[in-house]
Amino acid sequence: MRSRLVALLLLILFCPHVSAAIDSDEGGGELWFSCNDIDDCSLTEFHTGEESIGATVSSASPFSPETVFIELPMIPEQTEIALIPERIDELQIDLSYQDDVIGITRPDLEVTVIIAQSTTIIEFEGDSNPADGMQGVYRVTDEPLNLGGDRLLWPEEEVRILLQFEIERPGNWQLNLRGSSFMLLDIIWSEDVQSRDVDEPSSYSSPRETELESVHYGALIEDDWDCWTFDVDNHEILKITVEWEEVPAEIEQNHGRPDLILPDNRLAPAPELETEVVNGQTKMTWKWRALPVGEYDFCIGGKLNSFQPYKWVGLIAFEGLGPTSPDDFDYSSWEWQGYGMKAEEYGSQELNGASGVMVLVLSLAILVGLVIELKTQTTSKTVRYGVFVPGVLILVLGGIISPLWAITGEMQSSEEMTLDELIDNRLDQIWHASHPNAPPSSRALHIGSTFGMLDGETLSVRLVADSAWPLDDGRWQLHIPEFYELDLESLIFAKVAQKSETSPVDDLLDSHSRSFILLAARTLMLDILMLEALLVVDEMPQSNIIHFKTEMVESGKLGLIQDPTWGTRPADVPEGRWRLLQENLYPNLISITMLDGVKDDLEFRIQIDNQIDHNLMYSSDSVNPSEPLLESQYLWVSFGIALVLLGIGIENKRRSKAKEILNQFAIENKWN
Repeated sequence: MRSRLVALLLLILFCPHVSAAIDSDEGGGELWFSCNDIDDCSLTEFHTGEESIGATVSSASPFSPETVFIELPMIPEQTEIALIPERIDELQIDLSYQDDVIGITRPDLEVTVIIAQSTTIIEFEGDSNPADGMQGVYRVTDEPLNLGGDRLLWPEEEVRILLQFEIERPGNWQLNLRGSSFMLLDIIWSEDVQSRDVDEPSSYSSPRETELESVHYGALIEDDWDCWTFDVDNHEILKITVEWEEVPAEIEQNHGRPDLILPDNRLAPAPELETEVVNGQTKMTWKWRALPVGEYDFCIGGKLNSFQPYKWVGLIAFEGLGPTSPDDFDYSSWEWQGYGMKAEEYGSQELNGASGVMVLVLSLAILVGLVIELKTQTTSKTVRYGVFVPGVLILVLGGIISPLWAITGEMQSSEEMTLDELIDNRLDQIWHASHPNAPPSSRALHIGSTFGMLDGETLSVRLVADSAWPLDDGRWQLHIPEFYELDLESLIFAKVAQKSETSPVDDLLDSHSRSFILLAARTLMLDILMLEALLVVDEMPQSNIIHFKTEMVESGKLGLIQDPTWGTRPADVPEGRWRLLQENLYPNLISITMLDGVKDDLEFRIQIDNQIDHNLMYSSDSVNPSEPLLESQYLWVSFGIALVLLGIGIENKRRSKAKEILNQFAIENKWN
């Protein structure tokens, strides 16, 4: 036993692979149960220790059970920041109990998973007659962790698992190890803080000397200040670009305005700001004009409980020399490019309203005429009830009730939203979720849900299509002109003007507004992309009014660490199909650039290289085109009118013949 313990210590000391107990490297979330004996157990990144441990219990009874307690702390201790998932991928414990009366059984087992300050308790019910072929195995997958909103595991914070079970009769228990008992976590992000903090030592009072146009790497930790000093030659524009790596929202720095100290120790005037977010990387370019020549200090300040790596580079230039000028922005409104339309426009069919207002008016006019006709009493019940009345009923059903049904179906219900209302509600949600004081877990939950609809909520929106485009497999995708008429920039900036209580300083927006604008632009683009891709129907609609209504359920997310997307799906779309749709729709490049200054503007660059197979498009029951009560209602109306006219014709002919007989009878009586 001592030799195994020495070997374990040597591995911890000299093997670089175990520098961090949990990390995002391959296998970095695997925690294996390892024990040298009952009182010496741990969670390790590799198999070590005994094949199994156990003990004999000789004095237990139902009235006086014996409690067994096993503690497994993680070794080595945590040295990196890691983002803990919200669920355990898999937890398996191979524990069995054997006695002379019943044989091999599984006792009730309580497992306590401790991660930093959070505690998750998982209870397994025992089995006195296990018949699943795995007599001692307790196993759960996709089990929620009770993290309390704090998903970060910081260096030196602990992870441990506690096992507790009771023995009620004499016998032997055994815990199998070396791959039989383990916990697997999907760690999607981790970072070694010290290895990234290469800019030190630097501070406000002791800046590091450098050259402006060199590329500088570093990391901003907590509320530290990273500072540099450099010389600036004659110029018209001084530009400094800081590129921040993507990190979880819990530890993201505030990206506030840096301090640029002039040669006379005064703070430089407010710069222009251009912010670009490319696939999670935030690039902020600060531009100053007409600054004096001399020695400058440049400082970036952080905030508590935050960490984010970065790189920065400076440039001096003259007006009109390429990208140093905001003239690169054309200030034109961005237009939707139909990223979710995967059908072909060739062969499209125009869609019109199914309300049949003209049918309704014509039918009402005919019925008014029939009322006048009905004032003349008929004597033939066969004609009245066999031809005339059925024609009137068919006319009422096809020309009155069916069009009214369609008109009602095309109207917006009280539970439905228009596209503008849906977007406005989404912007409100993003504004609150992007607030600096919003919990990161809440932000990820709301931003990551499709159109902001959480698990169990209902998405209901009324859309108007102008045409249906054919898919290769005979289905149709609906084309919505409203998507192409959206001015996302105006909507987003108008929401900032409505919500922001902070007056711009020196024409610059506050950090919350900047964060909201960039996040809203990306989120709305992805929401509309998915909504457009879901508008697939099996049959050609009879109306251009589309009701999209579905209950949304939780799903696997895609996208960024701190701001995922498409985390809820329509209830009738299978998870596997949803994942395929996500992977094929998600853009290869999402670049959103904002110019913040005298004139605010956004520019988008979206690139989707995947050629999606039409078979991956899903015909969701959520898409409900408005329909009349009767199909081919014009034929029903025509048939009703024909019966009515036939009845009227027969009745008129019968009346004419009766008049002829009456006239002949009158003439004969006159001569007699």
